[in-house]
Amino acid sequence: MTAIRILLISYFGLFLSIEMVSQNPVQIIDSLKIQLPKAASANDRSKILADLTWYYSMVNTDSAYVYGNESIRSAKKIGDSTLIAQALSDFAVVNYSKGDIKTALNYYNKSLVIRKKQKDSSGIASLHYKMGTAYHKKTQLDSAMIYYLKALKFYEDTGNEVLANSAESNIGALHFNQKNYNEALRYFNKNIKFFRKTEQTKLLGNALVNKASIQLVMKDTLEAVKTLKESIQISEAINNVETLGASYNNLGEVYMAQNKIEQAKEAISKSLQYRANSSMDADLTSSKLTLAGIHNTLGEYEKARRLLDEIRPFYKKEKIKEKLSTLYLQYVIVFASEKRPDSARYYTAKYAELQEEIVGENALKITNELEAKYQTEKKENQILQQRAQLAEKDLEVRRKNTFIFGSLGLAIVLGLLGYLLFSQQKLKNRQLQKEGELKSALAKIETQNELQEQRLRISRDLHDNIGAQLTFIISSIDNLKFGFTDISEKLGNKLSNISAFTSQTIYELRDTIWAMNKENITFEDLQARIANFIEHAKDASEKTDFSFNIEENINQTHLFTSVEGMNIYRIIQEAVNNALKYASAEEIEVNISKEKIQYHIRITDNGAGFDPNSIEMGNGLNNMKKRAREIDGNIQFISKINRGTRVILNFPAKAT
Repeated sequence: MTAIRILLISYFGLFLSIEMVSQNPVQIIDSLKIQLPKAASANDRSKILADLTWYYSMVNTDSAYVYGNESIRSAKKIGDSTLIAQALSDFAVVNYSKGDIKTALNYYNKSLVIRKKQKDSSGIASLHYKMGTAYHKKTQLDSAMIYYLKALKFYEDTGNEVLANSAESNIGALHFNQKNYNEALRYFNKNIKFFRKTEQTKLLGNALVNKASIQLVMKDTLEAVKTLKESIQISEAINNVETLGASYNNLGEVYMAQNKIEQAKEAISKSLQYRANSSMDADLTSSKLTLAGIHNTLGEYEKARRLLDEIRPFYKKEKIKEKLSTLYLQYVIVFASEKRPDSARYYTAKYAELQEEIVGENALKITNELEAKYQTEKKENQILQQRAQLAEKDLEVRRKNTFIFGSLGLAIVLGLLGYLLFSQQKLKNRQLQKEGELKSALAKIETQNELQEQRLRISRDLHDNIGAQLTFIISSIDNLKFGFTDISEKLGNKLSNISAFTSQTIYELRDTIWAMNKENITFEDLQARIANFIEHAKDASEKTDFSFNIEENINQTHLFTSVEGMNIYRIIQEAVNNALKYASAEEIEVNISKEKIQYHIRITDNGAGFDPNSIEMGNGLNNMKKRAREIDGNIQFISKINRGTRVILNFPAKAT
């Protein structure tokens, strides 16, 4: 199940809700296109082009893109800074609608420079609102909050309640993203009350979608479904396609979680219909990804693959890692069903690599936040220490004055008192220092724990999702063979091959889960895993004589990272598999040794061999080279026809 979406209120969406009463965008576009050839001046023509860009962004982003470029050229030719700022802002909205957030922010910033020079407070607030939604889409939540608050202050100061409530709705969405669910719900309930009172139907539908999302994460599924259906009813009355797309998408996600697959498919299909008419490419692509997952669940693998092929270029271009990760996971299921082992392994590896990147980025974010918290506390401690030093100096002055003007006895008493206070302050300073050190240590431990929790979560997802579906495929094939006793020998062999391949994929998936469950892998862990693999290989090929040797001088407690350990294991596994599958080797030998600061792994066989200079490197050999580079090592393939093959891996023995 993909994440439930919060629906942001975009600025052009507000314009539709607030100012458009009797006409829809298509009617306005038709009217503007009639006016364009009749424009009395260059200024009038430029304004009409800007309006066409704005309204087309709501219904057809390709047409909006053409008019947007023409609008900018026209405004620059006239040299009117107000028209230029508006044209740049409108063109940014077009790029936002197309899902190109980076380009949208670039044009927003260009427009903002002009608005600030003009001291146009209303135009600046409008841009702040739009930039907030853009940063929100990019999940740069701190930047989004800054721009939303700037816009909110202006709208509150000028008494614009509708825009102020809309900005607050998006701030509530930020709290949702930051998992401050109670605070988010407070904002959304306030919005709903205001939008009902003022009969802002479009904005009310948006707010209901957001409230349903909060109810879902708070496990109130029945109320969430009820709220979504109310949003659908309200939005259908005004044909609010953006909100209808989000409502049906989220409703489909709920049905998926409840395992109501057909209802989920129907809801997501409706979401696609509405989003296809909304010009929001990113949202449309998200619904297609969800539908691909439903097709896989229903065993409609060809339909799933067509959808995945269609949306993959968009996510690769936009580099949306969470969505790419889900896409790769669905590809694994498709290729496993199509008996394409190399493709299944390739996308399993891509999924694991991407998850590692996501974990790393999350860890960096957590570390930076903890570091900032620690630095703040450190500065506070320094201020306390400075105050303590000032107090000590002040006390010293008092002691001197008292000694001069007081009696010797009184001076002794004050001196003792001063010494006591000084000692207490030093003790307090030491305690503050210890507290700072303890907080730093706790912050590091917290980071490590969160990293391990994310690894465990990912491994559970792999086991529960892919593992369960692969097991289902094996069970289905066995049931087919049992239920249809009159199938041909050829078909029976094909079914057996699919079952065997799927079983192999499960074994490889277990290897990946094994690595991800460990923060570090010792040589002892690696040795046991390799030995276990060799034993399985012996069972699979009785005619082949296997041997596995490891030198005694190798430190069994040497630590590898989970990525390093998995790369070493996969290289050995691929070399042995190649010797069995393609070389028909009768003897396979694996030797692991260490010389000074390098490990050496040699996999030798007496099989058919090959000419390294005359064959094209396939995925397997290229993957072995790539894995060797990732552990700062190098790999050689030494082979001759009918003389066997040697695979030699050398990599540094890093200190642990």
